[in-house]
Amino acid sequence: MMNIQEMLEKGTGFKWKELRYLKAPALPWFIYIDNTDVRGADVLNNIIEHDLVLEYYYEEKNIQNEKIIENFLNSEDFQYAKNTEWLEEEQLYVTIYEINTFLEKIRKG
Repeated sequence: MMNIQEMLEKGTGFKWKELRYLKAPALPWFIYIDNTDVRGADVLNNIIEHDLVLEYYYEEKNIQNEKIIENFLNSEDFQYAKNTEWLEEEQLYVTIYEINTFLEKIRKG
């Protein structure tokens, strides 16, 4: 099975954390959410559908960090939507990348 965290860290050079940090580290920080559906045919669950969301949190815009993430996504041929928001309560920005569903095929046997 695919290791999403390892793939992201290797592809971007950034440290990624799944879902959340218990204590917020120094900015910037990077979070991913991997929602999956498992399916297959004839009682053989060998296809995993990943709906991946990447979140990049920061105080000041850093075009270079965004380019690194986007270059990685483009190199993997991931289709994605990008949205940036100001989080008033936290007083920081988040750029969210929603990656369209991609499939992972598992070989059995």
